[in-house]
Amino acid sequence: MSKTPTDLTPVEAMALAQSIRIAECNDVSALPEQTTVPVDFTVHIKGEVTRGVGTPRAATNRARTSASMVMLLVASGVTRNHSPRQLIEKWSNIGSLDKVAFNQLYNGLSDEDKEVYDECIQLFESEIVGKLPLIPVKGGVKFKGNITKE
Repeated sequence: MSKTPTDLTPVEAMALAQSIRIAECNDVSALPEQTTVPVDFTVHIKGEVTRGVGTPRAATNRARTSASMVMLLVASGVTRNHSPRQLIEKWSNIGSLDKVAFNQLYNGLSDEDKEVYDECIQLFESEIVGKLPLIPVKGGVKFKGNITKE
């Protein structure tokens, strides 16, 4: 069984896909982990589907790949002062931080290290991200309407 109904038009499929947000109804008490509950119901969807304007974005994923970062460390000589294992362990620790923890780490830096970090971030944005080719992005699709269970 396909998750995408083949008898729907593309617009109907977009309306269906946008009509419910899993985050708003993802109730673990209703469907606990490792359980299956059979369902068979019909809904009526009525409304309109709209698409916003697409805006190109920078291809930042290529600039932030692990291969690029490792090459930067090796080419800049950082690996001469630290073993690759130490660098990867530190990278793993920093990479697993959430935004609050990362900000705490930043706030704990010396003024001199904050200055270096800020300069690097600014240069990264202007000299790398700012010069990447833009990727065309489709405008977001929204559904405004009603869903009723029949």
